[in-house]
Amino acid sequence: MEAILKGLNAAQRAAVTTQASVLQCLAPPGSGKTKTLTSRVAYLVSNGFQPQNIICCTFTIKASREMRERLRGLVGNDLEKRLILGTFHSICRRYLVTYGHLIGIPKNFGIADSNDSLGILKALQKKIRFGMDPKVARNKISHRKAKGERIEDILKTSKKSTEAQEFVTIFQEYETALAISNLLDYDDLLLRCVELLQKHPECVSNIEALLIDEFQDTNNVQYELMKLLASAKRRITIVGDPDQSIYGFRSAEVENLKRMKDYYPETVVINLEENYRSSSAILSLAQNVIEQDNERPAKKLKSTHCYGTPPVLRYLTNPHEQAAWIVSEIKRMTRMTVGLLQYTDIAILLRSTFLSLLIEKALGNAGIPYRMVGGKRFFDRAEVRLLLDYLRTINHPDNNAALLSIINTPARKVGVNTVAELTRAAENAKLSLWTLLQRVLRGEHTLDKRLSKPAEQGLNELITLIRRGQEKLQKFEPVQAPGQLIEFVASELGLRDYLKSQYREDWEERWENVKELSAQAKDVTLESLTAEDQLPEVDGVKQAQAQGAQEVLTRFLANVALSTEVESDENEVKSRVTISTIHSAKGLEWPVVFVPGVYEGSIPHSRAEDINEERRLLYVAMTRAKALLYMTFPVNQSRDAESILTQFLSYEITRSLDKVGPQFSDQVIQDIATVLGRRAPSQEALAKAVTSLQDHESQYDDIWSEDGSRKVIFHTGGNGLSSLYSQHGQTFAEAMRSKINSQQSSNFSTYTGFTTANEQMGMTPAQPEVVTRKEKPKLTKSSSSQGSIASFFSTGTFKDTKNNNDGLPQLARASSASVPSTTKVTLPSIPKELSTHRITNENLTNPVTALKRSRPVLADTSNIDQKPNKRAYSCFSSSPVKETFDENLPAEPAEESKYNTTMSGFKARSNTTFTSYRSGMLNTLDRPAPLHQVSTIPGVNNVSKKTLGMRRSMTGWADRKNK
Repeated sequence: MEAILKGLNAAQRAAVTTQASVLQCLAPPGSGKTKTLTSRVAYLVSNGFQPQNIICCTFTIKASREMRERLRGLVGNDLEKRLILGTFHSICRRYLVTYGHLIGIPKNFGIADSNDSLGILKALQKKIRFGMDPKVARNKISHRKAKGERIEDILKTSKKSTEAQEFVTIFQEYETALAISNLLDYDDLLLRCVELLQKHPECVSNIEALLIDEFQDTNNVQYELMKLLASAKRRITIVGDPDQSIYGFRSAEVENLKRMKDYYPETVVINLEENYRSSSAILSLAQNVIEQDNERPAKKLKSTHCYGTPPVLRYLTNPHEQAAWIVSEIKRMTRMTVGLLQYTDIAILLRSTFLSLLIEKALGNAGIPYRMVGGKRFFDRAEVRLLLDYLRTINHPDNNAALLSIINTPARKVGVNTVAELTRAAENAKLSLWTLLQRVLRGEHTLDKRLSKPAEQGLNELITLIRRGQEKLQKFEPVQAPGQLIEFVASELGLRDYLKSQYREDWEERWENVKELSAQAKDVTLESLTAEDQLPEVDGVKQAQAQGAQEVLTRFLANVALSTEVESDENEVKSRVTISTIHSAKGLEWPVVFVPGVYEGSIPHSRAEDINEERRLLYVAMTRAKALLYMTFPVNQSRDAESILTQFLSYEITRSLDKVGPQFSDQVIQDIATVLGRRAPSQEALAKAVTSLQDHESQYDDIWSEDGSRKVIFHTGGNGLSSLYSQHGQTFAEAMRSKINSQQSSNFSTYTGFTTANEQMGMTPAQPEVVTRKEKPKLTKSSSSQGSIASFFSTGTFKDTKNNNDGLPQLARASSASVPSTTKVTLPSIPKELSTHRITNENLTNPVTALKRSRPVLADTSNIDQKPNKRAYSCFSSSPVKETFDENLPAEPAEESKYNTTMSGFKARSNTTFTSYRSGMLNTLDRPAPLHQVSTIPGVNNVSKKTLGMRRSMTGWADRKNK
């Protein structure tokens, strides 16, 4: 018993040991809910409950596996194997396989996954020519089923509108197609299990305890299942958090928590409040955001860690600058923490997929590897899916969806028109496609259009292959059946040669996937399949019996269909940044989290129906972070579209946020190490990281101003500051001071060859305002090879047509109409002995030649004492022009230096917080025109060739969507 309760805090211990029959354990992020739930199961087992009479429901396979591993250590292998533990869908499938015959469901029913459902609806669209998008139709059908509605209910309540009647027709045809193929879709698994338990409650009469994880994500049908599964003993433990209810689009009902308390008035509620994940600063922000919802239950978050680093709300001028800043901050962070933080510790969490395009491109240009969460499952890869569809057809030939996917793959001279004719004939005859094919080839059924000889030969070959597969299956040892059948099909198809011809660039990788599938199938043991599916015997209730190799194959295919896991990265040794949607990130955590695009229209989404759910979504994103949390706000979406900061970050909240990324001082780094439970790098390593910075790098987040504008610097050439900095290893601020001091003169205004765009605009006389209509930038569709999360979700992706040779996002150029061509610019007087170049026209009508951009100014140097120096200004033919300024213009007040020494090699700067910054105030800022291009021949030669990260295996979702 002590082993079970060891390490639990007071609230967790109370939840584990309570004698209450119905328990709601409200567990906020990072509060140890999985540990609490598994300890509760172990406690029940240790107190005499039989494990085969305990059901544990989770929402993901990953959560089920984690629970099994923990329980194995608490109660032992033998007892753990006897537990009924899995996802809602997998548990319902077990009951339907075992007892489904009681309501007319055949034991060998198949499962229609989302691809099958969509394929059926696409075929129906061609048949009945409905106007609704098949994906929309699938979602509407699933939504109705999740509410427990059947076709009979919809017929009674449907409106008389054309759209409503069309949906009823689609629903009826879809259900008929499933029935002909003997398939149940995901929602049917739950619905039919509810029907089974309503009609035959004796099937669960043995259940003594029911435990459910992530209860806030349950829908109406799952809520009914809870009541039915626990009907015998009414002993229920649920773990959930209403603040993390973000699946309303999947028909999840956060109100189920209240409904449960009303239905079970004896319910006891225990709150877990201690957070073991995030720093106090992050939790404080998350708490302030979620408490804006006045309808939520009152509960607090208490961090077990130090206060840590305040979260950052970074203003950037536009999405391009947002992407560039994220990349810059990732590089600065990993450099300045000297191995404490690596790419694998960083996640970029997105509200919408379209936000990833520019970020992916910026990461690729910078050579930063990344991976996508929510990508293609291993079982959905083309070559793997092909083999699985052959196995599904062999196991269950009446599965029209599976048969249609292989009917002409590899090519058998069976064209699209032939397939359409066969499908139409099968539907008219109310037969499965497999049955119709056999009758046609035997001459027992005549088609309106006769088959061609090549098509007839190809179909005969397919039927022969399927029949031979069925004969082989009967001869295989049950435990070896799935693996051996895969090898048989691959050999008969000549799959290796087929992949060579169809996928010349990556056929070897695809063949390795085939071998991996075969290995996975061979690893499946009869014992593991039996343990996964076997239900305890109940007196008086007949169970369906297993049937050898075919039963093993059926279970294997069912497990594949219910798999929700994406491609595993467990064996991936490369450190990579994670890009994910917030929904896909639920239940995960990272030391560092970026949340881009915190503006109205993104979060909350422009099409969101529930603002409170959108707030919870931001809350979930924030609470994924352990040590550092960044949020970015692009002030402008485009040249003619301004952004509004999300309503969830009120003025009072933003005052507590930093406006720039943290200075990685020894205290900040120590706090990060403490939160993560890691060893902090040594002082020597930190100092070395500072001195190793390159010319274009900074130890501070100061390349962008606090308002988001980038500080652009004009470079003088080979004798400029960059070479000085790189030669002497000075900090940039020190190098700037040294350079300016060495070039001061009392005879004329000093021009060092460097200036920021803001300074330049401030010193230039005001120009006549010219009102022009801003044109939207022309966009072009991204190529299919460009990796992007957006294309994976079948949304249009675009890229800027401007050529960006240096791999960095460009600042928006000032419109040529914004400054009149007749503006007079006073040019400097250049001594003849210093230059042979002459400018004869003072009315400058052409833009100044763009010069190579150097590193940005890191500190204001206007308050540095001037020292006379006769070598203050040396002008060469490549030097920038020296301007003469109006002496009557007021001088800019000098700011005090923000830098103080805290340790060797580090400059400390106090982090400022928001006071009166609002998005609307930033619209009056001047937007300087950039000078980004490299104009020197060496500079041009040094521009590296873009690879978009392809050499680093950073393929985005777009490159996988058709594989």
